[in-house]
Amino acid sequence: MRSSMTVTAAFLLAIAAGALPAQAQTGHDGGPSGAFSYSQDTTVASDQSAAKAVVEAYQAGLNAADFDKIRPLFAPDAVAEWNNKTTVVAVDAMAAPYAALFKDAKFDTDFQYDAVDLYGDIAIVRTHHPVGQMELRLKDGTKALDFNREIFVLHRSGPAWTIVLYTFTTQPRQGEQ
Repeated sequence: MRSSMTVTAAFLLAIAAGALPAQAQTGHDGGPSGAFSYSQDTTVASDQSAAKAVVEAYQAGLNAADFDKIRPLFAPDAVAEWNNKTTVVAVDAMAAPYAALFKDAKFDTDFQYDAVDLYGDIAIVRTHHPVGQMELRLKDGTKALDFNREIFVLHRSGPAWTIVLYTFTTQPRQGEQ
């Protein structure tokens, strides 16, 4: 298995070499944003769908506050970089931050898919949260708007895609890429 650093290096080399993502032209699937479209090439569209399914499974685990559902979606040496948090390296090290997250907030996340770009065995999935999406703060029961946008970098080994890098940031206006 390649390390995350090797996968990241391969991705950066592909960008430097001028490799372009698979063209996304038909089959809207971006939620209300309508921004993401599957490729017209059925093989590419199938790969996009498979990579996107991993992110959908992540969303289900997040909404269920269940790290046991999230854990197998990550490569063993995956990296998580959360807004205003310390970088976490390795899936086993992610258990405590997710436990703390699930103790603080309840999510009803509905990712809006902005892109599912393919670079060989690397997929980059970009999402954002729609206008009006809220999170519940468990400490005091208040709700707050969720302003996140996410990047999932996945690596394919055989037919399976796993997350090698997950990062999110808070954006200034909700519902934008």
